Amino acid sequence: MIELSAEYTNNQQLYRNYMPFVTNGGLFFPTVETAAIGETVSASLLLPDDLEPVIFEAKVVWLNPKGAHGGRPAGIGVRFNESHIKIRSEIEKLLNRKLNSTETTSTM
Repeated sequence: MIELSAEYTNNQQLYRNYMPFVTNGGLFFPTVETAAIGETVSASLLLPDDLEPVIFEAKVVWLNPKGAHGGRPAGIGVRFNESHIKIRSEIEKLLNRKLNSTETTSTM
């Protein structure tokens, strides 16, 4: 199983990788690892001001290949499931008004 990891020190980094358009929310992990859509991966996530990472399993729903359009980084996007509501809520609380921003992200 592929293991992904992300450690965010600020909300701007988090905004670039959060995927609110995915059902239940999702997160993009910049990586050179390869995966298939639908594959289950293990993820470790440390949000700004958290002391311990959250570790969870999720399904791959997005892929950016190396050399992706718009200079976006290569990586894997995963979808949170219903049991990850706490993670999604914490991310959306941190991002608050930024969720409606039109700034470029790692995925769209």
